[in-house]
Amino acid sequence: MKRKLTLILIALLPAVLGFITWQIFRTGLLTDSIIYLRASLGLLLLLVGIILTILIGVVIAFYLLFESRTQKETISLSTRSSTEHRQFLQRLDHELKNPLTTLQIELANLDEEPLHASPQPFDQTQGKPDSAQQTESPLKRIRDQVSRLNDMVFQLRKLADLHSSGIEQSPVKLDELLDELVTEFSVSKPNLTLNVPRMPWSLPEVRGDEDLLYLALRNVLGNAVKFTQPNESIQVRAFEDTSHIVVEVADEGSGIPDEELPYVTEELYRGKNARGTPGSGLGLALVSAIVERHGGRVSVRSRINQGTVVALRLPRM
Repeated sequence: MKRKLTLILIALLPAVLGFITWQIFRTGLLTDSIIYLRASLGLLLLLVGIILTILIGVVIAFYLLFESRTQKETISLSTRSSTEHRQFLQRLDHELKNPLTTLQIELANLDEEPLHASPQPFDQTQGKPDSAQQTESPLKRIRDQVSRLNDMVFQLRKLADLHSSGIEQSPVKLDELLDELVTEFSVSKPNLTLNVPRMPWSLPEVRGDEDLLYLALRNVLGNAVKFTQPNESIQVRAFEDTSHIVVEVADEGSGIPDEELPYVTEELYRGKNARGTPGSGLGLALVSAIVERHGGRVSVRSRINQGTVVALRLPRM
């Protein structure tokens, strides 16, 4: 827009200067005089042609300059988009390869062994099978990997839907969603606390899709539970911040390195500390997409060996 305005001003500059000069002569500040030109019609047409050629040349030059810059920006955006798409496909390939390899191995084992329970290692000192040495059954490992793939497909579908369809716009009570989630996760994580204002008034409502916001909060809280040890605490807190509602999930986990923080909300990105932990790598990416569709944003603060804070800022009603 600024470039177009500049081109228009440049094109109008000769006319503006001519108008200003004409007005100066009219006011009498300068002595105006009449100039009589005597020239053949051919010469006059030649002069007009030269002037028009110069003007057209200037316009074309500016147009080519503008087009060149636009083309460079388009190529740059296309290259960056292509790089991001390639990185996404590489991550997707990596995430799918592990469960599919496990499924292939376990199915091969099932072809070689009967489906009934395999003999358990025998503890000669006790005269009975050693339960400590029992391993998971192939069927259980297959179910786990299928569940992981189903979760990944669900998250990918949700991400696609968020970019292509609208969202519901209804009043949502975040404090009620947090109460429900904390009650659910407290069964497996007793040292989980909730700090939400109750008086003199409760947390204001936000406008949006209740199911999507529930999913976003559940993903953040689920990540905190997943990446903390049983003896480490998690705190969920919510408060008003001018025109926004802020929900923070803070944990005492191992933390995220500074160099990884800019990438944690990208699709299928998994940091060093996340490797070996079950997950799709899409949780925070989906959270970020949901919050952005609601006009908010997600931020992550973290310190190694101290913990992580994931904050969701949503516009209040």
